Amino acid sequence: MSKPRPAVPPKPARLSINNSRKSEQNHDSLTNTRELELPICDSPKTESPVCSSPKTPTNEEETIAINTNKSNDEHLVSPTLSGRQARALYDFEGIPSYRELSFRAGDVLTILKQQLAEGWSLGQKDGITGLIPEAYITYINDFTELPNATVENTSYQLSSSNNSPLPTPITMPATPLTGTYNSLLRGRQLNRFSWFVTLGAEEFILNGGGGGLNEIDVTSRLQGVNENEEEENDEITESDKHYIQSGPSWREKTPPFKVMVHSPERRVKLGGMQEYTVFHVTSMFSEGAQVTVERRFSQFEWLHDRLSVKFGPLVIPPLPEKQYSGRFNGEFIEKRRRALESFINRLARHPVLRYSDLLTHFLSCEDDSEWRKREKLFDSDKITGQAFFKHVYHPEFNIDEGDIEAFERFQAFTRGMEKLMPYVNEASTAHKDSMNESQRQYRRIGFDLLRLVTGHNVGDGNECINEEGAWCWRDGCQSCQNLTKAIQATAESMQTIADLYDLYTKDECITLIENFKEYSYPVSNYEALVDTHMGTYKKFKEVAITENDEASKTENPDSEEIRSRCETVFNVTLAEVDRIHDERVTDFKDITKKFLDGQIELYEKILEELRQARSNFDDPHYSSLSQTPISSSRYEALIDEQRPILSRPVSVASVGSMSSVVGGVVDGVGSMGSFLLKKTARTSLGRVTSTSSSMFDIWWGRS
Repeated sequence: MSKPRPAVPPKPARLSINNSRKSEQNHDSLTNTRELELPICDSPKTESPVCSSPKTPTNEEETIAINTNKSNDEHLVSPTLSGRQARALYDFEGIPSYRELSFRAGDVLTILKQQLAEGWSLGQKDGITGLIPEAYITYINDFTELPNATVENTSYQLSSSNNSPLPTPITMPATPLTGTYNSLLRGRQLNRFSWFVTLGAEEFILNGGGGGLNEIDVTSRLQGVNENEEEENDEITESDKHYIQSGPSWREKTPPFKVMVHSPERRVKLGGMQEYTVFHVTSMFSEGAQVTVERRFSQFEWLHDRLSVKFGPLVIPPLPEKQYSGRFNGEFIEKRRRALESFINRLARHPVLRYSDLLTHFLSCEDDSEWRKREKLFDSDKITGQAFFKHVYHPEFNIDEGDIEAFERFQAFTRGMEKLMPYVNEASTAHKDSMNESQRQYRRIGFDLLRLVTGHNVGDGNECINEEGAWCWRDGCQSCQNLTKAIQATAESMQTIADLYDLYTKDECITLIENFKEYSYPVSNYEALVDTHMGTYKKFKEVAITENDEASKTENPDSEEIRSRCETVFNVTLAEVDRIHDERVTDFKDITKKFLDGQIELYEKILEELRQARSNFDDPHYSSLSQTPISSSRYEALIDEQRPILSRPVSVASVGSMSSVVGGVVDGVGSMGSFLLKKTARTSLGRVTSTSSSMFDIWWGRS
């Protein structure tokens, strides 16, 4: 399966206000509401409408004002920062009662105030103002150079019970941009939906995951955001730090472990109105310790989505597809169990994902309340996207200009593999069909032999067995009694062999097909990785071109930093390529070994069963079979369930008679008839013998 596009981010927590906090200065309308009211323009006639400020949940009510005109209006107003154009990345259905805007992916939005609070921004769509989740949009005015502007006439005013004085205005520093950085800002990738952009690689390369003080920072300060509190929430743990060694390849921090997904159970809740399947997930470590938890498929989905958001630059294995009809069917549940076990084991083998807090929480948390608590923390994790690259550590000069030749060979290999894998998938499916056919044929011959020696449903007036149950018309015939019991044992052996084929088909063949299918679409699976690497290489070359075009040959610190950040992205992508290489070698080695072991085990069991059936015809065992009476076979009751397919063999006589018909038809077609009837045959001695017989008579030896 192909790697999905970036998972839709979780919806931010809804903004709310505590009703107990009362405003003492002309804000009765705000304090009487449960939820945060968005600014509503007071004067639509003016070109720059002045809007009332939303109330923030602080200890003392803070409101923001911009002194655009010196009126005697005592209402506190929000800063009129110029709106930024943004494009929606995902569909979003807002709740009108909470003043949330609804939009579709691709819609152009105007962001009036960025990072309003808790992941929300203030924006407009079609003239309607409302809340917009930050994670659902990308800014499109990033194509142009940021202006060296200042926020003029900007001041904020704290409205509290003690009437504190106004602080000094905040002014954005006008930091000049150097030539290389300036040109790269103008050269941002036009496709804002490419993996290179959406995974944060472009932003990391250009800004290092951060940047100078811009209008976003001004808005945050105007809102009184506690920066120290944000730093505490974004505390970096050891699991967020990733190390790359020379190669490049990931440096493993923890040893791999195995995970079993087993014992699926069907459960109900809400009085039987809701049904679901629970899988037991057991982690097994080298020290012998085991941890078992219960997980639903929806929790596997949550894990996959959070890993895709947090570790976007890495290749996350796909989940099995959802199915709504027949989801409680035993065969479907077993198929899903195998797919989930393969998915979770790939995570456990990944040198980065296996020590992530997300996977540890998924495999160890047993308390529902603790799960919900940690789930909210993971959903609000900010170490994602461009922040991932900030915490990757690698040796300097680990890669020579992106090692583009090796990466292009990797691309060519994946394209060739995707072109050839359909043949392997078709062959594995045909192998399964052939095993099923062998199972049917062995079962058929077993039932038909049993039908023969028992005279089952032979009909009135026909007798195939004597009084002793032997396949003979003579009573007391010991030789036929020996033969009957030996053939009966052979028929039962055929059924045992059919059972072996059936078991092999269900276990080994299906697993073989599923393992090959995981590698059916490598181009789609690695699309994000390839796009990130090639986009980074393009930026890397742009730096070199820009430096060559600059008149000054002095060292530019910006270009050095951008090259260094490009090298970080190169290390990540090439380390993933190295991991993919090792994983492919391990997987195909295991797949092929398991296939051969399965074949050897199957045919060894079949050979043992055939030898056992053959031994029944060897003396002295064969001669002793008549000493005991003939008993009914346990398969005799199943004969009626089988539909015998009668196919009469074609006799030579019938073919001969048919030849005259064909000859007559051919004779009626001009000279061809005389050619066949007057065919001459040249002998090995070179003599030519005339014959009046047709070619069909010669073929059947009747000339």
